[in-house]
Amino acid sequence: MLRKIMIMFALFGCCLGLALAQAPSSTHQSMDDSKVVSVPPVAPTVQQDFERSMKDIHFDFDRAELRDDDKATLAANAQWLKTHSDVYITLEGDADERGDIVYNLVLSGERATVTKNALVDLGVPSDHILFATGWGKLYPICAQQDESCWSQNRRTHFATWPALPEATQNAARNTGNNQAGQ
Repeated sequence: MLRKIMIMFALFGCCLGLALAQAPSSTHQSMDDSKVVSVPPVAPTVQQDFERSMKDIHFDFDRAELRDDDKATLAANAQWLKTHSDVYITLEGDADERGDIVYNLVLSGERATVTKNALVDLGVPSDHILFATGWGKLYPICAQQDESCWSQNRRTHFATWPALPEATQNAARNTGNNQAGQ
């Protein structure tokens, strides 16, 4: 009986996953469910400019406060976003591999939230930041076990919405961080 229930849940999960995968990527429902935002795809030239111009924000170990050097980066990012009012973004907080899963999820979420609040304070419309979430240590950009690598993984990453296909998104994430030089 338990096995049948588990199989039913697995089938339900597969069907749900397929339904979500086929949903239009240009629609985003806000976290508070009060509105649905229809977002046009980003033009390829704007996407290229976004990837070239936007820099990730980095954080010190065990911290979610903006560093002075990253405040200037954030101001430049905010200026770009304000001049490109047709671009909607997501903020993805990340952490290095140290610490347990729950701790890193919370810390990376705080990093994304701090970044979002600072962008809004700098004049970026809050409805253009579709979500700010923490991924913990799930998506490292560097796998070495030393401080120079860990410091690259402690960040908030900027991405456009609708999301790029996964292969393109991974390339963009790595390109953006190689340009950051951190």
